Amino acid sequence: MTGLLQSGEMNDLTITLGLIVVLLIAWIFLRRMGKRDKRSFRSTSLRNLRQRYLKGELSDEEYEKQKKDLEEE
Repeated sequence: MTGLLQSGEMNDLTITLGLIVVLLIAWIFLRRMGKRDKRSFRSTSLRNLRQRYLKGELSDEEYEKQKKDLEEE
């Protein structure tokens, strides 16, 4: 070998790099899905909190405290 990778080594390198790329794409996808789910959960929670407040189930102070807690998550 004169500085060039042999065929077997090149195949191993290609497979390794391909696996790294696939794992990176999967990781990015899962992170984005997690953020979307968290935003959806927060939006639903805030909507439910507002409905409870409008029905008179929560005082002004309770509503503001719970709203602040949800927005900080």
